Amino acid sequence: MKSFKQLIVLTKRILRQNFTDADTITTVIVMPAFLLLFFVYVLGGNVTIGNHGSIQAYLNYALPGFLLLTMTMGAAYTSMQINNDKLSGMLDRLHSLPIKRWVILGAHTLASILFMLIAEVVVFIVGLLMGYRPDLTLGSALVMLLLSIAFALGITLMAIPFSLKAKGYAGAGAFSYVLMMLLMVSSALMPVQGMAKPIRIFAENQPMTPIVNLARDLFAGDIVVATLLQASIWLLVLIFVFAIFAYKRYRKMFLTN
Repeated sequence: MKSFKQLIVLTKRILRQNFTDADTITTVIVMPAFLLLFFVYVLGGNVTIGNHGSIQAYLNYALPGFLLLTMTMGAAYTSMQINNDKLSGMLDRLHSLPIKRWVILGAHTLASILFMLIAEVVVFIVGLLMGYRPDLTLGSALVMLLLSIAFALGITLMAIPFSLKAKGYAGAGAFSYVLMMLLMVSSALMPVQGMAKPIRIFAENQPMTPIVNLARDLFAGDIVVATLLQASIWLLVLIFVFAIFAYKRYRKMFLTN
C-alpha cells in the first residue's frame, strides 16, 4: 500500500509539471489540434476518400490517425522529462530514498499514459466540434480504450531507453520523429492506394497501418477480427521488446551499483 501511495504522489508530480509547462501543452495538445484543423480545412477537400473528396469525408477518415499522432508527440515529452530528471540528479535523489525501484519508473510510465489519454480526448473533442460523429458501440469503445492504453504504453516504453541514454534534453525526444514518420507513411492521414508503389508496399506492411485501421474501424462501430489480431500482435511485440530494453538500460544505470 505504501508503494502505491508513493506511485500516486510521484505521478501527480509529473502530471503537474506537464500541465504547468506551456511548451508541453503547446506541443502535445495545441499543435496536434492545429494540424487537424489545417489538414482538414486546407487539404481535406482535395483528398479523395472513397469515390469523392470532401472536408467531412476527410475528417471522418483522418481523425483516428491524428489521435495516434497526438500520443506520439506526448512520447517525446515523456522521454525529455525522464532525461531531465536524470541530468538534474532527480533520479539519483529518488533512488536514495526508501522507495521501491519500480515506483520511480512506474510513475513516469503511468503519468505518460494518463497525459497521452488526456491529450487524445482533447483532440477528439476538437474533432467533434468540427463535425466528426463516431458510430461507437459499447464494445468498440472499450476496445478503443484498450488500444489507446496499449499504444501509449508501447511508445512510453520505447521512450525510456532513449531518455536514459541521451546526453542532452534535446536529443532525448529524437526517437519520436521515427514514430511520426511511420504514422505519416501509413494509412493515418492519407489512403495508401495513391502512394508510389515502393512507399505503398512499405505503408501496407509497417506496424502503424493496422493500428490506425483498427482505430478507424472501432470509431465506425466495427471490430474486424483480422485487423484486431494484426494490430494486437504489433503492439504486444512493441511492448515486450521495449520493456526489455527499458529494464536493461534502467538496471545498468541504477540497479547494478
